Amino acid sequence: MIWLALAAVGSSNLWCQPAVIAVLNSASFQSGLPAGGALATAYASGLAALKPGTYLAPASQPLPHTLGGVTVIVDNDYAPLLAVIVLSDASAYVQVNFQVPLSANASLLYEYFGVGPSYSGYIRVSDGVNNAVRSETGNVPQWGGFFSDANGYAIARHASDASLVTSQNPAHPGESIIAYADDFFMTWPQPPIAIPAPQVSFQPDYSRRASPGNLYLQAYPNPVSTCAPDPGLCNGPAPDTPALTINSMNLAVGSVGVEEVNFVVPSNQPSGTFALFFNSCANGGGLPGSCGGISGDSSPYVLLPVN
Repeated sequence: MIWLALAAVGSSNLWCQPAVIAVLNSASFQSGLPAGGALATAYASGLAALKPGTYLAPASQPLPHTLGGVTVIVDNDYAPLLAVIVLSDASAYVQVNFQVPLSANASLLYEYFGVGPSYSGYIRVSDGVNNAVRSETGNVPQWGGFFSDANGYAIARHASDASLVTSQNPAHPGESIIAYADDFFMTWPQPPIAIPAPQVSFQPDYSRRASPGNLYLQAYPNPVSTCAPDPGLCNGPAPDTPALTINSMNLAVGSVGVEEVNFVVPSNQPSGTFALFFNSCANGGGLPGSCGGISGDSSPYVLLPVN
């Protein structure tokens, strides 16, 4: 099971106006609505009818369409809800984690040779009395994101024994690692909605969405204040870093909307902490978040300890 981060957002002087302030990828927190079946996080204001509390969907039942008094509608379709946070501070935003309905894919247009997909639709978050609505129109990130902990380390397991990868139990050169992600690919058959993925094969369907590119494990960029626009562009890996071998990409069995990427750590990988990310650069050049100095052609990176 992948637990989505629940992080309360601060207050706003516009809190009294019902509005969906942001819709994000639940793993990378990049702005934009993920594809149908993936996981999203919305922040809404002005839902005054809610009682403070943290509401989690029951683990043994299908995800509900109402949780803590909240409902989410995406393009006229109710979204299954994983968690809701309502703070005691009435001026704080309400956070809702939900699975995007498959019907949202009808509003997505993927560009195989452009900057990414475009979306035209709306998201409504309601407390039964107040309705916060956001129209989503324009390009959304073509990249998904890896789940990570509060310190930016990948939520990942050793394929050999399913133990978590940590600084005390790092990945080893030559072994297979399973990292968990959100919205890197669509699948066929289509992903289950509101229930955990069963023990069957849900393979990436690149006829409906472009491949996420090559997976890399590189020395992660150290921020340098004199670099613009992206500090990471000043200090990074050699452009010929080889791509990782990917054993498989699939939905994570027993989880709702979570993807897993099974890859091999290179046998000659030195010890240290490295950036794990997808990059569409043909030669592996560019840093996480860039490709030849052009931003947006790489997924956000997470950290992976190797020893």
